[in-house]
Amino acid sequence: MEPGRMDRRIRFDRKDVTQDSYGEEVITWTPIATVWAARQNLRGVEKWTAQQVAAELVSRYIIRYRDDLNPTMRLIDGARTYDIHQLYPTDEREHWLIVEASARSEGAE
Repeated sequence: MEPGRMDRRIRFDRKDVTQDSYGEEVITWTPIATVWAARQNLRGVEKWTAQQVAAELVSRYIIRYRDDLNPTMRLIDGARTYDIHQLYPTDEREHWLIVEASARSEGAE
């Protein structure tokens, strides 16, 4: 991977779950890291569910290796929020981390 191809600024957020005074779960997202990345769109799918079209975009991001990320986090790229499916390092000589994630657009037409 050439560092010059890392042309996207993305952010990783950690999910924090607390309880309010009624015992209900309150979910907040805490920013963990903002990094440079290269993005490759793998596939886009549209499905008909619950009488509306739901679109899903699956992408692969390559970032410099970090050990503080996990699949319970989310990835933010511009206006899109991605669910992380996999994180795996490339070979040890290169020190890159591959992140596979999907963005959903409920009700997209």
